[in-house]
Amino acid sequence: MQPVRVYLDSSDFSVLSNPNGCTQELLDVLVQLERWISESKIVCCFSGTHICEMAPLDAAYSEAAESRARLLFDLCGRNALISQDRLLAGELNHALRQSEMLPAVYSPDGNWYPEGVEFVLPISQLEIGTEIQNVIHTSGMSRAERRAAKRNTLKGGKPRPVMYAAILTNARNGPLDEILEKYPMRPEDARVLSRYIAGDATAQDATKAFEASLRDPHWMMQWISKNGGLRNQFTDWIRGPAASLQEHLNEVVEQSSAVRKHDADFGTKLADSLFSSHKWQNMQDELLLSIAVRVSKALLDHDASDLEISSIDNHCPGLSVGIRSLHSALRTSTIQRPRLPKSSDFPDGLHAMYAPYVDIFRADGFMAPHIAKTCGRFGTKVVSKLTELPSAIQQSFSHF
Repeated sequence: MQPVRVYLDSSDFSVLSNPNGCTQELLDVLVQLERWISESKIVCCFSGTHICEMAPLDAAYSEAAESRARLLFDLCGRNALISQDRLLAGELNHALRQSEMLPAVYSPDGNWYPEGVEFVLPISQLEIGTEIQNVIHTSGMSRAERRAAKRNTLKGGKPRPVMYAAILTNARNGPLDEILEKYPMRPEDARVLSRYIAGDATAQDATKAFEASLRDPHWMMQWISKNGGLRNQFTDWIRGPAASLQEHLNEVVEQSSAVRKHDADFGTKLADSLFSSHKWQNMQDELLLSIAVRVSKALLDHDASDLEISSIDNHCPGLSVGIRSLHSALRTSTIQRPRLPKSSDFPDGLHAMYAPYVDIFRADGFMAPHIAKTCGRFGTKVVSKLTELPSAIQQSFSHF
């Protein structure tokens, strides 16, 4: 029997890792999950969206963030689902007939992170001689002192043997503070990057070392907590794949708000007409197609303007479920008494992209019906309450 794949909501890790707020009923849920995991009856999977949501926004929340990460690692181990950019690229390749199969979304090796490690790390051969000259020029020394420094350290633009030996010694044994502050790397992996920069390791070695650290969620959360949250180039790399999606969906909310304001100011009922069920469905189709075309261009450099909605729904289950679920939920912001969108809504839509690829999917009470409506055809069971998770899993055993 294949293990049942379970995808927990981010809030589940928060609740179950909080000793003060976890009731006996919830503790029983945790114990049952741990038992089924130990018996290889279920596999809990995590995604990069979990990692981003767990990141503390303030140092005061670091301890709680690390507790969540420990629980995530205890329950999921290295069982990850690939990043949204890899997922969408694979699905769109399938829809465009560039691939006969959907992407392999499940990664038992912890490959949750986006493509492009080489764009985050300094994985390009550095010219050490040039770097030394730059340091000398910006050191504040006089012209004569700069010339003397160059004579003592460089020959023909290259480091003298004694200087290069010192560089290698520092790379192998020196402090790693600068690397550890900038990149989420365990010390042993940061050492490999330090050696690479000095020419003592290959680019492949440095890339593998960085990926090894990324596959350790507990370490990731420790680094994020210590360094004040996801930030800078690393932040853009992790959150980048979702940025354009959020931009498109924000436009829907802004447009509906503008129309409702117009109705309030002039006593019209334009919103009732524009956001009728039929027109809302058409708008959803147009949005899904627009995003598919833009993502195809961005990730595959392919013109997908001839794609049909039916092809996206059939060949891009993650994209279809994610966008349709979120767009369906956003309709509540267009009604007469709108529900204001919450900051958690968009991450919920990103989580929903994985629903077609697991057996049991946890979502909060607001998002669950929207996700269930769009991914039911894939056989995924959407669970709206954490306390109902064990019974849903138990029922699924009979189907395997």
